[in-house]
Amino acid sequence: MYRKVEGSPLITECEASKKYPDDYILFQSDGRKMIDPTGYVRFVGDDDDELFSLQVKLPVRGGVVLEGYNIGSRISLGGIVVGT
Repeated sequence: MYRKVEGSPLITECEASKKYPDDYILFQSDGRKMIDPTGYVRFVGDDDDELFSLQVKLPVRGGVVLEGYNIGSRISLGGIVVGT
């Protein structure tokens, strides 16, 4: 499920990742900077494949699907955690 973000200010990819930490983000880069590009958040959602399909269907020029800050920490390396 995704939702459109209205009136997104010009922000960097890092700021977008921190602003939507638990979502995948369809980000439209403005193409001005190569390192930590700036742009606009167009859509956020919980499925990266769905946002990628949306990017292709619309198409969102200069679009890229980003992970929110907490998404990467959901990946488990396996093992057992024992608390005391």
